[in-house]
Amino acid sequence: MENEKKGLNPVDFLLSIFKYSIATWINFIIYGVSLLLVAWFIPADVWGQLDIFISTSTFIMNICTLGLDQSLIRFFNEPPEPLNQGKLFGACFGISSIFLAITFLVCFFVYPQQMLGIFFAESLPNIYVLYLFVNAFMAMIGRYVNIVYRMSGSIKLYTLESVLMQFITKAFFIVGAFFSADLNTLVLFTVVGMSVFGIAFLFVIKSDISFSKSVICTKANAQILPYGLALMPTAVMLWINSLFSKVYMSKTIGTSQAGVFSMVSTLSNVVAIIQAGFSTFWSAFIYANYKTEQEKIKQVHDYVTFLIVEFFCIIVMFEDILFWILGHEYASGIEVFPIMVLVPVFLTISETTVYGISIAKKPIFDTIGIALSVITNIIFIMLFAPSYGIHGVCLALCLSNFIMFLFRTVVAQRLYCSIPNAKRTTIVCILLFVITYFGTIWAHNFVLKALASFIVGVIYIVIYRNQIKSAIDLGKELLSQYLKK
Repeated sequence: MENEKKGLNPVDFLLSIFKYSIATWINFIIYGVSLLLVAWFIPADVWGQLDIFISTSTFIMNICTLGLDQSLIRFFNEPPEPLNQGKLFGACFGISSIFLAITFLVCFFVYPQQMLGIFFAESLPNIYVLYLFVNAFMAMIGRYVNIVYRMSGSIKLYTLESVLMQFITKAFFIVGAFFSADLNTLVLFTVVGMSVFGIAFLFVIKSDISFSKSVICTKANAQILPYGLALMPTAVMLWINSLFSKVYMSKTIGTSQAGVFSMVSTLSNVVAIIQAGFSTFWSAFIYANYKTEQEKIKQVHDYVTFLIVEFFCIIVMFEDILFWILGHEYASGIEVFPIMVLVPVFLTISETTVYGISIAKKPIFDTIGIALSVITNIIFIMLFAPSYGIHGVCLALCLSNFIMFLFRTVVAQRLYCSIPNAKRTTIVCILLFVITYFGTIWAHNFVLKALASFIVGVIYIVIYRNQIKSAIDLGKELLSQYLKK
């Protein structure tokens, strides 16, 4: 390839990131506006239960997909015989849909109350099982369509679908709050919104949907099913971590505190939206260029780490403004917000540290890392939550995610080095915990908290002074190349 011979053009590199990040920035705006509306119009106890409903339906979707969404990504450009791209989609979507339908029938007609009792603190009517599975099925449609558009390079359609999905899942239910801010109304609006979205895209892809034996029962299943099933635990365990924390809070500490936890968790996930947009481009870049662009990959690690930790310092410094805007009902969340933001911060840094596992084709280490996170999260919650309440739950989630980050990073760096200076990255991680500690104990002291955040931010600038100079030089180079065009 030309880029492999001449090196990757920095202008093209950044333009590629920008093209795949358009949906991310639009979603960022939708996410932020919806958070404000939730805080202003939906009581904390209702929001906690609604968030559990949405998370549970996504959890069901991840289980019933059987990992075949990952099979569609893996085999999209190399469909196993006798399938082509369209039939590969039909097989993956068809098998997932059939399994979801069977699971629904069992849950709805045999174990409805037992199922609802696992996730919800209050007794709910059986119709909620139907709501959960309809929502899960529509989310499944969105997931598969999103993959098809992304893998086929249809950036405009990918962006449109991503933005619509974000709006429906994060904002449409708020319309219901203007009628009645109770759980039944908000769930109904959530399901109706997702149904309109799902059915619309179902018509778009209807030509590739098939439940015939010639599509869903072929020798290709010997490849797509084992591959998908091997990766399914990863997606499921990631959702268990967050969902378990929410359910535990709701059942033991109270629905109002669960609502505060959900708001803080959702607010901290604004950082994760940025990470997801970066990951969309970065994963493809890594696999295409890890042999020839290792030094650039190391540079990106430093740039991403510096930017995300400085962003973290700014968030902690001005979190008082965020919670003042959200209102008094969620004001107590300021005490745990820095702890929760650490979760997506380490997730973002890991985008530049853990790809060695995938490059070496040893996904078992990803699975082990995530399993460690789930197990330690449950143990830490049982240890900390009874004494420290919401603080204990947030600390448990943060520490368990850091353990996952640490394990995957150490293993991945032994397989493929993407960290130019391990000592510098270690110091950065320590300082992140330092600012989190001060941000927590001085949650209600703006001056001391702002001073601590400022000092740590300056320390980061000193640590990354050479990288900042390189970034400035790169900016000059980009401007020069842009002006020549």
